[in-house]
Amino acid sequence: MTVTNRYTLAPRPAAACALALATAVLALSPAPSAPAATLNYSNPACSSFVVSGTPPTQTVTCVAAGGGAGVAVCAPTANPTAPTIGQSTTISANCSNQPTSYVWTGGACLGLTTATCKVTKSRGVTVNYTVAAVNAAGTGTAAPISVTWQ
Repeated sequence: MTVTNRYTLAPRPAAACALALATAVLALSPAPSAPAATLNYSNPACSSFVVSGTPPTQTVTCVAAGGGAGVAVCAPTANPTAPTIGQSTTISANCSNQPTSYVWTGGACLGLTTATCKVTKSRGVTVNYTVAAVNAAGTGTAAPISVTWQ
């Protein structure tokens, strides 16, 4: 379902806007002394939008379709962070918003659907991995991590 929200800003145009894709938050910062502007924004993952703040700065926040908190956002970590050659490291997805499965890329993690990946290397090398989580709202953005065996 696609929802479009229309909201007239303070009597200034939006000079800067940033969209945090993983959380679907649109922050507006208008420029002084300019005519009113209208924001038209659609996102199929949003059932509605909440506008907060006061002119001249408002924030438009996506309310996820299905009543959830939105797609999962991951911040992967490795333990240990810099393994020695021959030592294993466990990479943890560390995702928010109740993920039900995971999508890994890179090295031995490729194709895994679990929250962790354990990897060992027999030579000095840097390997790049990504993980994205899946939940009722969809699949989040893949988050990268690099691990170097020394």
